[in-house]
Amino acid sequence: MLWWQTGNPLWAALARASAVLNLLNLIPVWVLDGGQAAMALSKTERVVLLTACLALWLVLGENMFFLVALGFGYQVFFAGHLPTRPSRATTIYFLFVLMALGAMIQLMPTQGQGN
Repeated sequence: MLWWQTGNPLWAALARASAVLNLLNLIPVWVLDGGQAAMALSKTERVVLLTACLALWLVLGENMFFLVALGFGYQVFFAGHLPTRPSRATTIYFLFVLMALGAMIQLMPTQGQGN
């Protein structure tokens, strides 16, 4: 919002960096938030999120989505823990956050004013 109001590229850079760091935190491995969320997902829900990450990677061209997809690929094929009662709400929330971060990354300019 600050970038839209001021036009100052510093705010755009901070918003983009924040979105990328949040996306990094969503990689479903070990202690990251994505790993904790993946423990509440069934194999089917993990496949849905894997597919969504690959689609966002192809559409937006942001390689961080591919890293999140790799994490879900691991969760689908190699992770042994599956919940007794999977959480559909977690899947929907995860999809929403992925799309919101993708939108923020796309909306923020990537080059400074001098380029």
